[in-house]
Amino acid sequence: MDGKTVLLTGVTGFVGSELARQLLEARAHLRCPVRCQLNSPRLSSLKRAFDTLPGTITFVDADIRSEDAIAQAAAGCEYVFHVASPFLITAEDPARDIVAPAVEGTASVLRGAARHKGNPLKRIVVTSSVCAIHDCNAKQEPRAGPGKPYTEEDWNGVSTVEAEPYWVSKVEAERLAWRLADELGLELVTVLPNFVMGPVVAPEAANGISVGFFRGFVEACNGADPRPPPSGSWVFTDVRDVAAAHVSAALTPAAAGRRYIVSQPRSLSARSVTDVLKATVPQLAHLPDGEAGSEEEKIDASRVVRELGLTYTPLENTLTDMAESLIKLGLAVPATATATAVAAQS
Repeated sequence: MDGKTVLLTGVTGFVGSELARQLLEARAHLRCPVRCQLNSPRLSSLKRAFDTLPGTITFVDADIRSEDAIAQAAAGCEYVFHVASPFLITAEDPARDIVAPAVEGTASVLRGAARHKGNPLKRIVVTSSVCAIHDCNAKQEPRAGPGKPYTEEDWNGVSTVEAEPYWVSKVEAERLAWRLADELGLELVTVLPNFVMGPVVAPEAANGISVGFFRGFVEACNGADPRPPPSGSWVFTDVRDVAAAHVSAALTPAAAGRRYIVSQPRSLSARSVTDVLKATVPQLAHLPDGEAGSEEEKIDASRVVRELGLTYTPLENTLTDMAESLIKLGLAVPATATATAVAAQS
């Protein structure tokens, strides 16, 4: 990416900010459409987080649902990374607030970027999700048959707008991306992460569901005001792996027209999460044990390893690094630190 000019949507999000960091480390020139004021403290602070990196970043006032705005922003870009999409589980009007923005944004980004096809646009990489592979509770049978893992050949055909609007938004946006790529003659690659965890680049990129969810582990405690950790089992992936897969998807010639799942193969229970955090993060040695639960291997995420050369970050590192980054940035305060602060004020 050295010296390449690229368009990146969603730079203020969890995945987008990490992708920006990796692209800037690779000496790319980033152009990032945003809807907030260009002189806003949020963007100024995010830019400061990237100041020491060798690439350059420029924020552009543009609504990604405007084809003309994207066409203008994408002029001179060799690669487009479309990461932005609403990450909401519920909304007053799910079709309007979750599904429509995802679909409309994808359509305008591809159509706007297509005006520069080959001059100099080479490829578009779209962030989809494992939500486009299967439904929330994985009730849909894998295409390979019962008991087989889900793969890139699977598509979620059972989620509904009423019950799982975010899942529907990812299915419809990705399917539209493939239709438009065919119609417009674009080289397209999609990256499908599972539940994304890992370190946060800056506080300004930490407003999403992933960080809010993991804060529940870091701030869990016993005592007079007990706050148990989240309960359940989840399939995680590291934000750094997701970003690295995007970069490789753009640069690997044979990746054109391919989907790539980025995910750990097994689910992890709340008990396993707290076991890791208690053992690796000193500030969290006091954590109450999470609930034990099933840990199953449900997904085959090996294609990205075979074809793009991705090396997965060990899950223990993902959890530890995320906890430490939230604590360091003041985004989560362990219960022992809270108790110490209260005692000092009394």
